[in-house]
Amino acid sequence: MANFNTHLNVAAITTGLSAAVLLSASHIDLNSALWLWFLGAVGGLLPDIDSDNSTALDTIFNLFALSAVLFVIRYITTEQFAQISFIELIAIPLLVYGIMRYLIRPIFEKITVHRGSCHSLFFLLLAALLTTQIIWRLSYQHTEQSAIIAWLSGGFIFLGGLIHLLLDEIFSVDLHNIRIKRSFGTALKLADFKNKSLTLITLIAIITLAYIAPSPIDTISTLSNWSKFKL
Repeated sequence: MANFNTHLNVAAITTGLSAAVLLSASHIDLNSALWLWFLGAVGGLLPDIDSDNSTALDTIFNLFALSAVLFVIRYITTEQFAQISFIELIAIPLLVYGIMRYLIRPIFEKITVHRGSCHSLFFLLLAALLTTQIIWRLSYQHTEQSAIIAWLSGGFIFLGGLIHLLLDEIFSVDLHNIRIKRSFGTALKLADFKNKSLTLITLIAIITLAYIAPSPIDTISTLSNWSKFKL
């Protein structure tokens, strides 16, 4: 399979170019483009959240913790900031990091197996819809533009993750010796049907998140119009 640097670099390049295309077409502004680029890079590492490699796992969870901290700080209102003390301002990021490091991570380590459910399209779709839902719910106002950014955020998570799975499958083919490695087919799969209960729970979660997600009509309409694209 592809190594950590390959996953990160290819995902960052591909999603960076994708964000630049959307920016050139005036679908998003610069801040949104940078945000989507960041999410795409994170998505490129997402399937390895079940990794047995402690270094990769540390990096991934540090990125997730940073994302969570930025989420929390981003959506604290100006009025709330004016009332927060210095100690509280330091304690909030530390608390979020502690939850990610000592609560969420051990749970993932316990329930996941490398190249199991996390290396599947179901998992990527769940992560994408969950991201869409979080961005949408945390928006100051539920406007057309906020719905577009929410869907694009989920889309870039999915795109980055899909790149990861494709790279793992590509690296499963040994072109030098003209053979296919035993790992072929374990990365890019619809779901981990060996774990039927977890797959069922994931499917139910996907259907639920899709049902309560914001309408995708405005996003589809926006992405269908490329008249302002400047090459």
